[in-house]
Amino acid sequence: METKLIATHLQLLHGDTVLVNGRCWEDAKSFVVNLGQDCENVVLHFNPRFNYRTDVNVIVCNFKKLGKWGKEERLNFFPFEQGGKVKISFTFLSSEIKVLAEGHEYTFPNRVGLDVISYIAVQGDINLRVLKLVPPRPVDE
Repeated sequence: METKLIATHLQLLHGDTVLVNGRCWEDAKSFVVNLGQDCENVVLHFNPRFNYRTDVNVIVCNFKKLGKWGKEERLNFFPFEQGGKVKISFTFLSSEIKVLAEGHEYTFPNRVGLDVISYIAVQGDINLRVLKLVPPRPVDE
């Protein structure tokens, strides 16, 4: 799978959000967003699959700890279209990652136990337009 972007040495803390905007290829099979410490310790592997292996219109989520994959979770919504725009936000909370994709919300547990996300990778059949890191909004006093 072709790598579009790898960012390392980041300092994303609890409450920070990662915004991913782009456009899927017309003949997209799959794309991936990985968030974690490095490629061997991934707190969230977010993998929409249009037509990849035996999967059709499925989002597969997983984690990787010390190079070993956990058990996959398959989501029952698929808001993406081949050739369509992609807008996803990932908010890092202490015990989970909150994903908002085209109006659908999903939470994935922080099974790796990371306190800081320092690695982001985007791969696959997507033209990445924006990757934005957003700190939490201050609470009015």
